[in-house]
Amino acid sequence: MKLPYFDLLSPAPVYIQSIGGIISPTLREISSLGYDVYQSYLTFLLMDLKTCFTMSGNPKLYDALSDAEKSSYDVFDLLTAGEQPLLLLRNILNFFLMGTADYSPEKNGFVIREENRETGIVTRENYSLLCDLICQRNYIKSDSRNEFSAAKSKKALEIMQKLQKGRAAKEKQTKADKNMELANIISAVANKSQNLNILNIWDLTVFQLWDCFSRLTNNSIYDIQSMSVAAWGDKDKHFDVTSWFKRIDTNN
Repeated sequence: MKLPYFDLLSPAPVYIQSIGGIISPTLREISSLGYDVYQSYLTFLLMDLKTCFTMSGNPKLYDALSDAEKSSYDVFDLLTAGEQPLLLLRNILNFFLMGTADYSPEKNGFVIREENRETGIVTRENYSLLCDLICQRNYIKSDSRNEFSAAKSKKALEIMQKLQKGRAAKEKQTKADKNMELANIISAVANKSQNLNILNIWDLTVFQLWDCFSRLTNNSIYDIQSMSVAAWGDKDKHFDVTSWFKRIDTNN
């Protein structure tokens, strides 16, 4: 489920039937929570089955499971089986969702309430969807956490296993770019933008910040190209005068 660009940009919660309102936190809210805590929350939501086993201290158990056995496990069930991950997940839902989340053993899920009114419930059936929507509102991509349980055939399981191995190898080769850390992006946008500064930028949602950064980057390229065309012309007709307002959300 891909959220519309308008909803992603909006500071208002995005309400999903049976779940409730999903927010894009402001930089001020992230600062109050703590950046490291915010990062740990996102990492928790991105956990796949293998990471769950590793976190519980059983990485070898996961490797010993057959594909069919892996398909019988569910990330949400594993996270809610232990007291500590359950409490952490509750805190995460309370940060990214409107209202309050409390786990109900009878309903096997987190009941979401706003002003003493039940607005939704997070269960194993919609947890993967919720994680993906939260990631979208935070300008990050997420892979399906329960790929194996979603597979309907032996061939599908084999394909998913190969894809998972491929992603794991790619992640090992990829080094974090410090230039793209949130603090540096805040500083860059605050000092590049004509309207934003280090005082008022904290009222942006995290999605708005990354969107603004992308737009400023594109506009800087456009300005350089336009100056070059103004000075030397555009004989090959490569300059696109409309590129300054072309959509930048195609990969979100």
